[in-house]
Amino acid sequence: MKPFKSLFCLIATLGVLAFASCGQRHPKYVIGVSQCSEDVWRDKLNNELRIAAFSANDIDLRISSADDDVALQTQQIDKFAEMGVDLLIVAPGQMKVSGAIERAYDKGIPVIVFDRRTHSNKYTAFIGADNEEMGRNMARYLSSQVKGNGRVLEICGLYTSSPSIARRRGFDMEAAQHNNLQIVEHIECDWTEQQAYRQMDSLLSAPHAAFNYVFAHNDRMAVGAKNAARKHGLDLNAIHFIGIDAMAHKGGGMPMVRDGELMASYIYPTRGDKVMKLAMDILEKRPYKRENLLSSALVTVENVNVLLNQEEELERQTDNLLSLRRRVETTTNAFDTQRSYLFLLLFLVTLLLAACALAIKAYMGKKRYNAQLKESMVKQRKLTDDMERMTQTQLRFFTNISHELRTPLTLIAGPADQLGENPTIVGEPRRLVEMIRRNVGILTQMVSEILEFRKIQSEKAQLTLNHFDLAHELRLWSDDFKAVADRRGIRLSVEAPTDACWVIADREKVAHIFFNLMTNALKYTPPKGNVTTRLCHDNDSYTISVADTGKGLSDNDRQHIFERFYQAADAVGGTGIGLAIVKAYVDLHHGQVGVESQQGKGSTFSFTIPDSQPGYDASQDKQAQVKADTLLADDYSVSDVAAEHNRALVTGTEDYDNDRPLLLIIDDNVSMRAYLRSILAPHYNVMEAQNGEEGLAVARKNVPQLVVCDVMMPVMDGLEFCRLLKGDLSTSHIPVVLLTARTLEKQRAEGYATGADSYITKPFAAETLLARVANLLKSRVQLRRMFTGTTTEQEEQEALSAKDQTFVEQLRKTIKSHIPDANYSVEDLGEEMGLSRVQLYRKVKALTGYTVVDLLRKARLARAKRLLETTDKNISEVAYEVGFSTPSYFAKRFKEEYGVKPGEVQ
Repeated sequence: MKPFKSLFCLIATLGVLAFASCGQRHPKYVIGVSQCSEDVWRDKLNNELRIAAFSANDIDLRISSADDDVALQTQQIDKFAEMGVDLLIVAPGQMKVSGAIERAYDKGIPVIVFDRRTHSNKYTAFIGADNEEMGRNMARYLSSQVKGNGRVLEICGLYTSSPSIARRRGFDMEAAQHNNLQIVEHIECDWTEQQAYRQMDSLLSAPHAAFNYVFAHNDRMAVGAKNAARKHGLDLNAIHFIGIDAMAHKGGGMPMVRDGELMASYIYPTRGDKVMKLAMDILEKRPYKRENLLSSALVTVENVNVLLNQEEELERQTDNLLSLRRRVETTTNAFDTQRSYLFLLLFLVTLLLAACALAIKAYMGKKRYNAQLKESMVKQRKLTDDMERMTQTQLRFFTNISHELRTPLTLIAGPADQLGENPTIVGEPRRLVEMIRRNVGILTQMVSEILEFRKIQSEKAQLTLNHFDLAHELRLWSDDFKAVADRRGIRLSVEAPTDACWVIADREKVAHIFFNLMTNALKYTPPKGNVTTRLCHDNDSYTISVADTGKGLSDNDRQHIFERFYQAADAVGGTGIGLAIVKAYVDLHHGQVGVESQQGKGSTFSFTIPDSQPGYDASQDKQAQVKADTLLADDYSVSDVAAEHNRALVTGTEDYDNDRPLLLIIDDNVSMRAYLRSILAPHYNVMEAQNGEEGLAVARKNVPQLVVCDVMMPVMDGLEFCRLLKGDLSTSHIPVVLLTARTLEKQRAEGYATGADSYITKPFAAETLLARVANLLKSRVQLRRMFTGTTTEQEEQEALSAKDQTFVEQLRKTIKSHIPDANYSVEDLGEEMGLSRVQLYRKVKALTGYTVVDLLRKARLARAKRLLETTDKNISEVAYEVGFSTPSYFAKRFKEEYGVKPGEVQ
């Protein structure tokens, strides 16, 4: 029998391994792509890379974008290196990422530098356009088009970017060789249309050299410069604008050349197919060039229509390829699924054959044994019946929900206990292991309660009677909660007769009743409160009561508290079945249960059971010890457990969280708050609150920069908290991340409707929470153009919420009305705005990035500038009129703000 059993186990093991591995596809190469930013040009490149990777097959292409953040791109490159990608493609945003590229190269990872160069020579190959040649060709083109003398204004890209450096060098060197070209000015920008607009606007606002040609290092900056020229009323027919990129999309360089917005542009090639071919040549050990320059072409009105038609056709073909790729992936996934089912079917057939073989073997053995030993037939038949009953029991068990829950709980609890007994695990790992053990215990206790409830519902619960001293057991059970009570500062007491109080009852069920009542009492009793257990005997019955000094119950809650699934409006945790089980157990004992409560003073739960039950059999009385599980009682708290931690953060200054932003965690579960704090505290200052009402008070007083809030909480839930926070003038700007186990789309929509900025479903990864918090803090809208009177200021203000727009408008009017008052202070402004100094400081800093003092000074300087430009008043008169105490201090601040002296503006 043993060989067959071993064979069966071997087949089962092989089948499980085969099924686990079937359907999985492992790519031959993993290629990481680090893009320095996101724009239409790079989207086109990424699509070309995906199509080329699909054509190459067996490639896992992973693309990340740094959004023009050098530090983020450095982290992404290091992460790719740590992952051990087979090849790395990098488009460096600035020279500063050279270190990360070198680290990856030193690890033996081939590195292709694309589009832009770095200071380092540690790379496998470079592929990209010849930016210097582009600059030369644009200079040659301009020289051929100039009639008379060409005075050129050159708008350069980011000064640390290799394309900008090369384009400027090529253009300037070539222009110097043409007598009809003269570069009258260079403007440094950051590749964006907005920066080019601002720089051009600044240039045109002051005396400047005349020009009739503008060469921008990309088309976006050319558009920004032209818009600034249009604003200043320049004759755009006399000034010609040219750029580089020549993208074919709406608003790109090609359509602008066609429409006459640009005189010319130059195609900046993407060629993702060539990039991928170079990567495959390197990975497949085929010959390749280290330096690969992509060819390009000039776009003018003569050839733009042809090029646009070509691009349109190419885009159509690209869309077709992407659609084909998706269809192939769908088909592949379907094939993998079908193959998985086939493997599973084959495994089940093999298992069935093995089972049949075992059954035949067992039958033959049984037949031989029956022929040899007739007396063993009875035992064999009994054994067969027992096996049948065990099989049926196991089948019923596996169909029960407890199999689905308790099996994974056991697999978690076992390793967690082993880790907890390991003395080498200390510090933060020890705390996390204890958190796992604690919450597994809580979940196990809740599962047991649910299963017991199902047994009660199916009327299968029965009493197992014991004869025991009820007074003695109550003292023992109460002692089990002493440690929890001591940690919470709650006084426990038991008032019971000193003589033995013998009772015949189901000790385990009576203990369960007491544990449930004691758990609730501890959960709702604040520090320095009292929980008193009383036992008395009267009329052949015992009455046990548990009285607390907690917050009490309302009349409506008291009427429904023992109903199934009922929870009070301010319930702290729980499933709503604990007291229903209490009532069912009391009913089994032919007793009664009730509650007396007064809001604000506490509750007294009591139950009465007879001192004897019929059917007691002393021979069946098992005197097993019952011990309380106090995890649920210790996991929630109605006290201000976070008060001391919150007070420790307050330093009395408005900007203490400038380097480490202040975050507020709101959750009624102590363990969840501790877990969230362990995730966020290394990066941020963290305050805590245990419900929405307390959290709202903390937020209004301290004005955190972000709130992480649970949805389902007592007193005030997360949705109501979010609605009130967003409706308050002092806190409406604070982003809110809602944490919840509610996953339906309707529930998500409800959360967003209250003003929530993000919605994370439990369970969640710590990295997900950290990334979401960081992104919300980073993407917060800020007004940077206060008191400039420009359209940019208006656009920035319109991006704010309606509440914050109202605040900004009121702030602007209040400041403007007090500009001449030199004694007007931050306290005065806060009083008029209805905010404290701290609330005003943090809200203004969050919305504008400036302190209140800086904002007052900017308003005064803006008024002074307009007075100097539009009136004949001297500098001293203007200084005093806008609230400066001395003209010298005014002149100093004016020079710092505008870069010129006040006298130069008049």
